[in-house]
Amino acid sequence: MNNTTSEITLRADGITKTYPSGSGTIRVLNQINLELSHGDFVTISGPSGCGKSTLLMVLGALQEPDDGILEYNGVSPYNLSAKDRAQFRSTNIGFVFQDFNLVPYLTVRENILCPGIVNISKDWETRCAELIESLGLSDRASHYPDQLSSGEKQRTALARALLVEPAIIFADEPTGNLDQDNGKRVLDHLTSYADSGATVMMATHDRDAFDTGNKHLQMDNGSILKLISE
Repeated sequence: MNNTTSEITLRADGITKTYPSGSGTIRVLNQINLELSHGDFVTISGPSGCGKSTLLMVLGALQEPDDGILEYNGVSPYNLSAKDRAQFRSTNIGFVFQDFNLVPYLTVRENILCPGIVNISKDWETRCAELIESLGLSDRASHYPDQLSSGEKQRTALARALLVEPAIIFADEPTGNLDQDNGKRVLDHLTSYADSGATVMMATHDRDAFDTGNKHLQMDNGSILKLISE
């Protein structure tokens, strides 16, 4: 990564998201205002159902908000066509989910290479091999997800997110299904990636994981209660 400046990576202004319910609508995100810069590692805490996961999905250009503006250095992904928005995500955004979201019929190596399918300008095989080695997956590269432990699945998912060296990574409870050692390994890699100049935003219920970031965001009822910078 070479994004070492402090310019804004992401700006959210007045982001609101609602879902229909039997009695009308539920407001999941309520006027979210946020700016993220290169090198930020933002951790999000809050009770279940407070909007953490929805916030990551909206900021990650996967769920369009009902209102508000989202920009990545002046680019508004929700103003792009569906095809162009998918291309934008594939080159700029990485995701790590608690339940891994690995393709069951692909090997570890093939899962990691998935984001490179639409990015043909680089030797992703070399990058994939580097990630497999650094994440301790060398003896699992030809294995399928059902042959992996939870820690190996999450490390595979992390490698997949890191493959194209995106400007920002969103991680939703990435240590939730892991033991302490594997959780630390994942957090160390996310911290190192932020230190290299990228941006990381992670939702977590784990107090130790929450303390990992250099910015801490507390949410409740779809709103940001507090943003603490170290």
